[in-house]
Amino acid sequence: MKTNLRLTRITQSINRALAIAFASAVFLIVNTGAHAADAITTKVDVIPPTTQLSGDDWRGISLSANRVLKHIDSALDGLAEKKTDVASANIEKGLTLIKIIDGVLPATTVKTDISGAGITYDDQDQIKPAFVPIYREYDSVDVVSPVAEQQQSKATEKKNVAPAANPKTAPEVTYAGGDYTSIKLDVRLARRDLLAAQDLIKKGDTAAATLALQDIQTSGVMFEFSATRMPLARAMDNLRLAETELNAKQPDQAKAALGAATDALKNYEAMAGGSRAPDVQKMQKEINDVTKDLSNQKPETFSKKISSWWNQCLEWFS
Repeated sequence: MKTNLRLTRITQSINRALAIAFASAVFLIVNTGAHAADAITTKVDVIPPTTQLSGDDWRGISLSANRVLKHIDSALDGLAEKKTDVASANIEKGLTLIKIIDGVLPATTVKTDISGAGITYDDQDQIKPAFVPIYREYDSVDVVSPVAEQQQSKATEKKNVAPAANPKTAPEVTYAGGDYTSIKLDVRLARRDLLAAQDLIKKGDTAAATLALQDIQTSGVMFEFSATRMPLARAMDNLRLAETELNAKQPDQAKAALGAATDALKNYEAMAGGSRAPDVQKMQKEINDVTKDLSNQKPETFSKKISSWWNQCLEWFS
C-alpha cells in the first residue's frame, strides 16, 4: 500500500515537471515569435523636385550668391571703419538675398518610416542644396578677391607665415596661384553667420561680428578646380564679356571676346570628345556666323543668343 502511494506521488511529480517544461517551451516559442514580430523595419521614400531650374534660373541664383559675398565684404569694411549702421544695412541685404535663394531652390522630399516594438515613427524632410554655385562670368564687381584674401590669410595663420604686404591682386593669383572654374557658397552657413553677426552688432560686440562674417569667407565658400571644365569656364566668361561690350557699343571688343569663346570651346571639344563633339562644333559655327554679322545684330537679339549659348555651356559644365 505504501509502495503504491509512493509511486503515485512520484508519478504526480513527474507530471508536474512535464507540465512545467511544456509550459516553458510554449512560452519560449510564443515569446520568440513576439520578438520576431517586433523586429525593426524601415522605409525611406525620396521624391525628387517637381520642377527643374533653367540655366537662366541658375544664373539668377548665382548672381544672388555673388551679391551676398559683396555685401559681406562691405559689412566687414563698415565694421573696420566703426560704421555699424553701414555694416547692419549690408548684412540685412545679404539676408534678403539668402531668403530669395532659399525660396527658389528646388527641394527633394524625404519620407522616413521606422517601426519596432509596437512603436511607429514617421518624419518628412525637405532637403535643398547646401551649396549654390557662383559661375565665372564677366562682372564689374570683384567678389572673389576678398574671399580669396581671407582664405589665404587663414592658411597663412595656420602655417605661422607672415602675410604678403599687399595680398589684393588678381583672383587667380591670390588664390593658390591657379585658375578656378567656379566657387560655391554654403547658403545655410551664410544665413547662420549673417544672423549671428546681426545679433552681435546689436549687442555691441563688433569684434565677434567681424569673426562671424569672416567665417563665411573662410568656411562658407569653396573654390572648384577642374582642367576639363576650365575651357567651358573661359567660354562662359567671354560670352558674357561679348554681351557687355556690344551693349557698350564696342563691336571690335565684342568680336574679340566671341573669338576667345570659340577658341575655348575648341579646347573643350578636344578634352570632352565623344558624343559631345558635334554639339560643341555646332555652337562654334553659330558663334562664328553671328560674329561675321555682328554689325547687324540688335542688342536684345544678341543677348538672347548669348544666354542660349551660356545656358548650353552650363549644362555641359554641370
